[in-house]
Amino acid sequence: MNALDAGDRWLARGLRATAALLLTGAALLAAAVLARGALGLVETDPRALLPAVRATLACAAVATLLGALPGVAVAVYAAELCPAAWRARAVGVMEVCAALPGVVIGYAALRGLDALGVARANTLITGAVLAVMILPTVALLSTAALRAAPESLREASEALGASAWQTTWRVVVPSRWRGLVAAASSGFARAAGETVAVQLLAARAGGPRTLTARILDELHRAPPSSPWNHSLFAMSLVLLVLSTGVGLLARPPGRSRPSAGGSSRP
Repeated sequence: MNALDAGDRWLARGLRATAALLLTGAALLAAAVLARGALGLVETDPRALLPAVRATLACAAVATLLGALPGVAVAVYAAELCPAAWRARAVGVMEVCAALPGVVIGYAALRGLDALGVARANTLITGAVLAVMILPTVALLSTAALRAAPESLREASEALGASAWQTTWRVVVPSRWRGLVAAASSGFARAAGETVAVQLLAARAGGPRTLTARILDELHRAPPSSPWNHSLFAMSLVLLVLSTGVGLLARPPGRSRPSAGGSSRP
């Protein structure tokens, strides 16, 4: 028993040390990006960054508009209307789709554009490709948000004679709107930070030059410690602030208190 307790203590110490190393590394990386990014913002004309920022925002906005609503619709069906026997399978399919690498989706998009005879990928096409990428992520997060709704809400609605459809759209969805907004915002942040798929479209199909596409395309050509290199770090800083800001804005202001005797759906 003493040996087991000693092993648990060593395991806890190892986990704490690993966590401390990871947090320290993340802090050092963030500090380096902030320092060099700030230097790049000082040395770079902000007007030179605006085209990439506009392209990033435009593609992410189109992706969110095209991918968030279908993702929420899939989540509503999977969490509330899907038969219980199929719910776990639906979530498993969404998890597999969400784990698909961006290079696979980007390559498939290029092959599809070639088959359709489309020579150039504009903002709408790039946003549609990103929408395919973020849809499973939005659906997964939205499903988790909906299933966290107290079961007492559903029982009270059904007791008043509401159907499953009316309970879903008039009770469950309005009560979890903060979680749905957070899911859509996470999709926006992923679309804004996607690199490989956007770079494939930008390099081979003349797609928009977003922040990530420019960083990936120019980083290996920019001399170290040069103004060009610093401008790329400035783009990284802008992208970091953009993604973090969207996440903070979408964060619910407070956690909802569980109702007495209510429990979320398993």
